[in-house]
Order: sequence, then C-alpha cells, then structure tokens
Amino acid sequence: MEDTKGVLKADSDEMNELHQMVAQKLKRMLRDPECSVQDISAAIRFLKDNNVTADIEFSTPLRQLEQEVTPIAELPFIDEDEDEEAM
Repeated sequence: MEDTKGVLKADSDEMNELHQMVAQKLKRMLRDPECSVQDISAAIRFLKDNNVTADIEFSTPLRQLEQEVTPIAELPFIDEDEDEEAM
C-alpha cells in the first residue's frame, strides 16, 4: 500500500486481487443450492457496480432463455381482447 500524506491507498494489483476474491466468493455462494436472496442480490449489485451487462445478441444462454420463455399471449390468465385494449 502507498502512503500519501498519511493516507494508505491500495495499489492497482491489490485492488484487482480484492475484486477477483469478491467475484470468486460470489460465484461459490451462487453455486450453493441453498444460496439466499441476499446472496443473489449481492451478486447483482456487484455486476451492476462494475457495469457488467449482457447483450442477447452475443449471449447464448440469454438466447436460450428467450426461446424457453412463454410468449405473453400464451399465458392462461391473459385475455387477448383485454391485451389489445391496453395497447
């Protein structure tokens, strides 16, 4: 750590190591079948804070998820007449 006017600051190598440790810990937590909502929230916040996004055009898992999702018009509680009126 550097000492600048009595203030200790981590250098970029230390910050990168810390970042990597947090990411690895979050991955382990999410792999646990009993992970909590708080664990998931922490992972989402970590991704958001680091400007991590996913583009469906470049993400095979997202494209697969899109294909698996039931189209809204096919949901049993959606009345097509009501759906059209809302538009």
